Amino acid sequence: MAAAVLPPPGDPKTLYVMDLSGYVFRAYHAVPPLSNSKGEPTHAVHGVTAMMNKLITQRRPTYFAVAVDSRAPSFRKAIYPDYKATRKERPADLEQQADRVLEIAHAYQIPCLAEEGMEADDVIATVVKQARAMGLTVVIASADKDLLQLIQDGVVMLDSMRDRVYGPDETVEKMGVRPEQVRDYLSLTGDSSDNVPGVPGVGPKTAVQLLGQYETLDGIYAQVDAVDKKSIREKLIANKDKAYLSQQLVTLKDDVAIDLDLERLRYGGADVPKLRQLFTDLELHRAKDELERTLGREVPRGALETAPSKPAARAEIVTKPKGAAPPRLAVKSALAGDLDALRAALDAARASGGVAIHTLIEGDDPLRAQVVGVALGWREVDEVAESVEARAAYAPIGHVYLGRPDQLALDRVTELLRPVLEDRELAKRAHDLKREALVWSRRGVHIRIGEDDFDTMIASYLLDAERHAHGIEEVARLDLGDDLASLESMLPKVRGQKPRLSELEVERAMAAGTTRAALILDLEALQRQRLDEEALGELMRSMEMPLAGVLADMEQCGVRIDTAHLAQLDVGAEARVKELEKRCHEAAGHEFNVSSPRALESVLFDELKLPVIKRTKTSRSTDHEVLEELAPMHPLPDAILELRMLQKLRGTYLEALPRQIDPADQRVHTRFNQAVAATGRLSSSDPNLQNIPIRTDEGRAIRDAFVAADGFEILSADYSQIELRVLAHASGDAELVDAFTTNADVHVRTATALFGVEPEGVTREMRGRAKTVNFAVIYGQTEFALARNLRIDRAEARRYIDAFFVRYAGVTRYLQDLVHEARTTGAVRTLLGRKRVVPDIDSRNRALRFAAERIAKNTPIQGSAADILKRAMIGIHDELAARALRSRMILTVHDELVLEVATDEKDAVAKLVREKMETAFPLQVPLVVEMGFGTTWGAAH
Repeated sequence: MAAAVLPPPGDPKTLYVMDLSGYVFRAYHAVPPLSNSKGEPTHAVHGVTAMMNKLITQRRPTYFAVAVDSRAPSFRKAIYPDYKATRKERPADLEQQADRVLEIAHAYQIPCLAEEGMEADDVIATVVKQARAMGLTVVIASADKDLLQLIQDGVVMLDSMRDRVYGPDETVEKMGVRPEQVRDYLSLTGDSSDNVPGVPGVGPKTAVQLLGQYETLDGIYAQVDAVDKKSIREKLIANKDKAYLSQQLVTLKDDVAIDLDLERLRYGGADVPKLRQLFTDLELHRAKDELERTLGREVPRGALETAPSKPAARAEIVTKPKGAAPPRLAVKSALAGDLDALRAALDAARASGGVAIHTLIEGDDPLRAQVVGVALGWREVDEVAESVEARAAYAPIGHVYLGRPDQLALDRVTELLRPVLEDRELAKRAHDLKREALVWSRRGVHIRIGEDDFDTMIASYLLDAERHAHGIEEVARLDLGDDLASLESMLPKVRGQKPRLSELEVERAMAAGTTRAALILDLEALQRQRLDEEALGELMRSMEMPLAGVLADMEQCGVRIDTAHLAQLDVGAEARVKELEKRCHEAAGHEFNVSSPRALESVLFDELKLPVIKRTKTSRSTDHEVLEELAPMHPLPDAILELRMLQKLRGTYLEALPRQIDPADQRVHTRFNQAVAATGRLSSSDPNLQNIPIRTDEGRAIRDAFVAADGFEILSADYSQIELRVLAHASGDAELVDAFTTNADVHVRTATALFGVEPEGVTREMRGRAKTVNFAVIYGQTEFALARNLRIDRAEARRYIDAFFVRYAGVTRYLQDLVHEARTTGAVRTLLGRKRVVPDIDSRNRALRFAAERIAKNTPIQGSAADILKRAMIGIHDELAARALRSRMILTVHDELVLEVATDEKDAVAKLVREKMETAFPLQVPLVVEMGFGTTWGAAH
């Protein structure tokens, strides 16, 4: 199979035509909602602008045009009035962004082609026909399957969202048919998004088989009586009119009244000042940074240029415009194929004062994975040439394919790396430095992460916690404009076998590793500047970097698991699952598949006639919130909720934990995620310990499986009501401050306001409801959510919330101030300065705006509590090390720290932990810690 290739960049005989309308629609639905500080939606604009710029800078088109749908109804409506009738009315914010994208296209000075009553696809078909007649090669920039029918000799399609190029072979791979058969394929299958009927009952597989046998729609109907399968034959005969109607609808018109004027389509560059102003108004900061980075200077109108590539031997020093990113470094890479070469690389890195490291490992478990190779990067200054360049070297260690070059022995590499990586005076840089510390810890190398080290993943998280992901590929793309292929995409594919990094050729591994090491250096320069500009540099240095070292030690230590106890629990859970399934069947009146959402949907809504609470695109929802709302109406939803909870506990803990025990030390090593939760909280995975229920018998029983080693006990230290205490401090509310300074029960005090009784008249149920209200305020819950949680009506929930704010007027003002701060600055901060951007705070979309207001209210409280816990963790870790105690911190879950304490150190460690936690940050109310010892986590908590 011959892979389709793009013409070379700048090819003088190639025309690029972009399906602008299609890309706007796809970006609108593919990118999470975003808006600028004025509330104008921008997520589709972000996505399409990035793709336009990518085409211009990477492909350097000689001829370029974008095709746009007509605002008038398509001519297809006259053929079939129900064409696209199933589509909802286009959202106002989609139309608004489509107009903005058109403005940006005009600023790029790209000709925009449209014709009354025609869709962009028809315009593109006409462009292709005329361009081919002129002898031009055509690249269609689109992700629309309908346009695959245009692929032919000299015409390819580039899906720039996925970096895929489609020619004839790729079309067959994607659709199962050749490009010239795509039209008839769609005539048979129809298209639900456009409401093209097709032949009911003929799906993709059948359509491929029919066209493989009969070639065309006409060929099928010419021999329809010979179609083997009776049911298909009957469907074809009964729906012949629909098939040919569909063919009319999916056929692209290639005779639109467009006169292709090549001189008009010749691309001469952008109106840079206009682009810069648009990007500023829309707050497309990354697009503006990319514009400045690409240009590196003021550029006159009509002269947007791609920066020429520089020889690897030299680095250009560019005068940096104010606010732009630091200049990128040229890179020189080398293979450290023997120990002398590796030794020389390490000496050079040491002389430079810092080293970037990126270790290639097999799989994603840093503690247990095989090392495939290690890449190192450093900056080298040429004082004579007044330049700085990046140097990088790759040491191959664990490649296993035939014909590989000589490898370096892991133990010898470790000997050379140890003094460098353990040198506290040498700054270490990495994208996830904790991962590097864990990889090398099992080889006897102890990387102590400190304030002078730098982690580009954590920096990305601090700068933009709302990002979907902070992997190096994502960060390089968004911050540096580099399209970095993932390691997974580079692995050799063998059918039936899992791809292995160790089978990747050394040359490709070297390129991937050294590129990443060099990118870490570029990212560091950019991020240090931005961290300081955003007043986040100190938080990075004094909290997040030391914390990475604390978490690395905790992960390396792990926790001991009692597998016999888990097995016993699982036997009981299995029996309970069967009981609950029987209870579900009895509640429904018959047996049904309780694990099938569709079966449950039918029972709940068709048989039991319970109200439909929420719908998905394809069904009536039976998710957790829906079942909670339905539970008071019938016993079945409550039984399903309990069953699902038990099944989740079995799958996540009872069955999974024994499989996650590391044979090297017989302990489970959870992974603490420092760059995931936007509030600043830590999370954990493999296993996720955040989801063990705290207040249920099942949750407590699972915690009893986490046991102390011989000669040790478990210490649980849990902050008491830390978020309410942070709220009292931050708001200065006199009632809350008084409650905590006098050690009063804050939930009882709230209950007196909600129910109009004296403290002694507050019942246990009243206190429980007041507690729920207190935390509902912290989490910004609406009366809808509170009503659902307490199973009361909305009016009563509203009364509770109003009563809370009357009692705690200082909290009311504080929360209002937070929303105002978010509207004024576009962000909110924790007590320690952590920043969270709130882009939708002025959105025209009511749901997005309300969600943003909840984030603005909640983040400073929850994030401050998380920061205080992190400070305490660093203090405890450092003090344990300073005193050379054997006790160690092993877990953190929510507001709780768990330690494994040597029996003879119990008093000293308990005193140390209490002191560090209760003095982690000065509040105007006391921080209180509840502590307990036990042989298991459950007994200690």
